[in-house]
Amino acid sequence: MSATVDVDNPTPSQRAAAIEQLRDKLSDEVNSYCSDLDIWRFSVARQLDTEKAAVMINAWYEWRKQANVDDLAVAQPDNENPVPCAVRGYGAVADANVTAGIGVDDAQLRLTRTLGGGCWHKRDRDGRPVYIERAGRHIIKDIPKTSSTSGLIEFHVLLQEFLTRTLLPECSQLAEETVWQQVVVIDLAGVSLVALSHIPALNMLREMLARDQMLYPERMYRTYVVNAPPVFITAWKMIRSWLDPRVISKIQILGKDHAELLDQIPAHNLPSFLGGSCKCSHMPGGCVPSVPLGNYPDLPRSAYAHLRHQVQISYTEPRHSFVCETMPVGNGPTPMSSPLMGYAGWLGIKRDSPRNSAPTSPAPMRTQHVFVRFSTDRGRGVVVEVMWQPLGSDSLDDGTLVYPEALFEPQRAPVLLELEAPNRAGQLVVNWRVANFDEGQAPFPRPEEAQIPIQLEYSVDTEDELLTAFSLPPIKRS
Repeated sequence: MSATVDVDNPTPSQRAAAIEQLRDKLSDEVNSYCSDLDIWRFSVARQLDTEKAAVMINAWYEWRKQANVDDLAVAQPDNENPVPCAVRGYGAVADANVTAGIGVDDAQLRLTRTLGGGCWHKRDRDGRPVYIERAGRHIIKDIPKTSSTSGLIEFHVLLQEFLTRTLLPECSQLAEETVWQQVVVIDLAGVSLVALSHIPALNMLREMLARDQMLYPERMYRTYVVNAPPVFITAWKMIRSWLDPRVISKIQILGKDHAELLDQIPAHNLPSFLGGSCKCSHMPGGCVPSVPLGNYPDLPRSAYAHLRHQVQISYTEPRHSFVCETMPVGNGPTPMSSPLMGYAGWLGIKRDSPRNSAPTSPAPMRTQHVFVRFSTDRGRGVVVEVMWQPLGSDSLDDGTLVYPEALFEPQRAPVLLELEAPNRAGQLVVNWRVANFDEGQAPFPRPEEAQIPIQLEYSVDTEDELLTAFSLPPIKRS
């Protein structure tokens, strides 16, 4: 095909011709496996050179079959697989952080603790998913110690498959056109010269980039590298030598002035630390949780293994509530260490515990923050709402909405929520209910499945209690 074709803006006939020419070079087996979009991506990656594109796509097909890529446990609406990294603002899966659930292996947790924090965070102005990586917070020297190159690549493949199978179809549905690429933001704030010159980690990066270009070509629309310090220029000269010229053309290096991001991503979809207005305050860690940055509790697997309370909810008995008292101490309220139990909740169900019972727990700790850990063994997800009411009040009008209704999917992996209660004596009411059929995208249960109770397990702790129990450092909130 003529090299004069603009691969970024082809006419329909040019695109169709390129796809047909490449399909003529492929076996029936490969052709039946590939969509027209797959064919087009590989054609573009080789600048419509049919011979080179055929070699590339055949190698891709063989790799997928030999590595059983199609059998990977990718989180989708119709399964209970955990998300591979933090997610904000999509419908196919509920907002989530990576937690130590049964389906999350130790290798992934080790990577989460050394990588600076990554999150698929909402969409750009044209409906593409946005992936944000706090690369400047990577603990570079520990990455080769905690993961092999093959382990890092396997993790990256899982991320790419989640993008391809879960996020892009949702974005396409919302945009009412095919969305097949993502926007990437790499934040280098905090990076050091030592990190940029760590040879073992750079070798791992080089191998991962090589695989990415060969196996997932044209999945990136644009990459913005922001908060790039002057020392990055030296590293960039080396890194760009590993990249295809077309990939390089899509990368923009920006310093501390990265207002251009707002041309690509609307302010309400861009984290405040990147110049937007979004804070995702409903999730621990905000928009992009980071273990190295310490902006949320990095709980071990044992923190979710034996939760304090176990109850059953179902589609016929869909609600459960937990109530504890708060009391003003120092700069904030403190739930009792042994909260009052037996309340039926905020939703008008009968209460059978005394309303003004005095606290009997040890001296309260000084904190404003309360953490809720919970998981379920099945279901379409649960909706959580948290209210606070002054102690002794019988009027709902006196209450405060601490945490508005939000859908979570604890059947995938345990959920950790952070709450902030008013600095007054009162009652904190945590409500769970089974997700309605119009909430979330998980398929409806069959009638016989709907009769099976859902096991809800949870614990409610003050921040001090949680950090002390698992020997964690203080949380660094921005």
